[in-house]
Amino acid sequence: MKSQKTAFDTTNLSLSQQIYERLRLSLMAGRYPPGSRLNISRLAQEFGVSATPVREAVVQLVREQALELRRGHQARVPVPEIAHYIQVRETRVPLERLAAELATTHITDEGIDELEALHRSYVTCEEREDWLGALAANQSFHFRIYEASANPVLKSVLENFWLIAGPFITNQYPALRNAHTDPHPHNSLIEALRRRSAPEAGDALVRDLRDGSYHVVAWLKANKLRADGTVAKE
Repeated sequence: MKSQKTAFDTTNLSLSQQIYERLRLSLMAGRYPPGSRLNISRLAQEFGVSATPVREAVVQLVREQALELRRGHQARVPVPEIAHYIQVRETRVPLERLAAELATTHITDEGIDELEALHRSYVTCEEREDWLGALAANQSFHFRIYEASANPVLKSVLENFWLIAGPFITNQYPALRNAHTDPHPHNSLIEALRRRSAPEAGDALVRDLRDGSYHVVAWLKANKLRADGTVAKE
């Protein structure tokens, strides 16, 4: 399998933009659970930079609603609310369908092979109970489809939805394991792409989104989250 590419190229970016991209990918992958507070001084030490570019990156993420910031407090990852999560999901559905349909025209056979490899990695990580690895492989799988749509505007919009929705699913593993129907929507999508069937590809990607989201909503309804993102015990 080829080495996984990052979703950005930092070559010509400013220092604050490089840090923004790194934080952005971490949020998409669920590496900061809901309620997590981002300490600017600690992040600056981790990145080996001054506090200024980190602060600029955090402010940008606050503007994009990936983080929230109250006066006198550190920026934190929002704690999920069911209504907001559903709004994000329903807005994504037609755009995800469009991305899959466009990908049937533009994706190469090698690109489809790479999707198969990413899905195998996703399954292997779940079997090993490597939840962050599973999230990362799943994200890479979907981002390859966005790339294959050959529509940069659509790709950017969908990636931003992952930025907002990523932390929602962090606390749900291992409850989300095997959340999908059989055959797995990834496999159905891969088969549709090989047949160059746009309607089937769109249906498979939407089913993938909905299958997982129903389990997220069920988990959120069953587990009341505190302001720090931890589960409140009855």
